[in-house]
Amino acid sequence: MGKKTINVFIPHYGEDEEYIPKLKNLLKGQNYDLRDSSIVETNPNNATDPDYIKTLLRPKIDWAGTILVLIGPKTHERDWVNWEIEYAFKHGDKRIIGVYMQGATDADIPDKLNDYGDACVAWNSDKLAAAIEGENIWHNSSGQPRASEGNGRTTC
Repeated sequence: MGKKTINVFIPHYGEDEEYIPKLKNLLKGQNYDLRDSSIVETNPNNATDPDYIKTLLRPKIDWAGTILVLIGPKTHERDWVNWEIEYAFKHGDKRIIGVYMQGATDADIPDKLNDYGDACVAWNSDKLAAAIEGENIWHNSSGQPRASEGNGRTTC
């Protein structure tokens, strides 16, 4: 059986960027080939004007069918992460899935992920693959089931 290709955008805190390749590797074991449109520090845009930054982000988010929010200790502090999640929800039929990094806590979840997310899982390839395939799984940072807080599309 061939790999399943999915187009993703990964909202993240810049200092957590080293986990993006690790996230992709996590899914390789599940027979996925991820094509990623995220903006990363290795290819920075150096823009400072918020309206201009949004013109760069919109087509990258529009292109992606799946949004994988990398949740680390400072993710919830990033206004851009919340903007990317909300934009993705309001512009297209996309799966929006949070993935806890090692050391992240429930307090690190961006508000807009709670509002608009479809799933939130621990760093677990089986659970992440299930969420990508449509299961509305909500876990806390220790991997235990929790209720969703947002859009009504979710269950434990």
